[in-house]
Amino acid sequence: MAKEIKLANDTKKYAKKKTKKFTKTLTIGEALKIHEGAEAVLTGFGMHCFTCPFSQMETLEQAAMVHGVSIDLMLEKLNELLK
Repeated sequence: MAKEIKLANDTKKYAKKKTKKFTKTLTIGEALKIHEGAEAVLTGFGMHCFTCPFSQMETLEQAAMVHGVSIDLMLEKLNELLK
């Protein structure tokens, strides 16, 4: 007699949690996926290298430091997109 094996079908458990808010720990790449307007906001802060490999690894906080801008102001402007 064959043993029945049940597989978990709980896609919610494995689904990537969507961010409802921009935070300083998000990478630039993650931020760009949250809202289509993020690129324009980041460009306004002097960030133009969205195709740069570092954009997939560098956090918003790190990018703000490198570009000499306030992370708090940047997050405020990015989160305004979600309202």
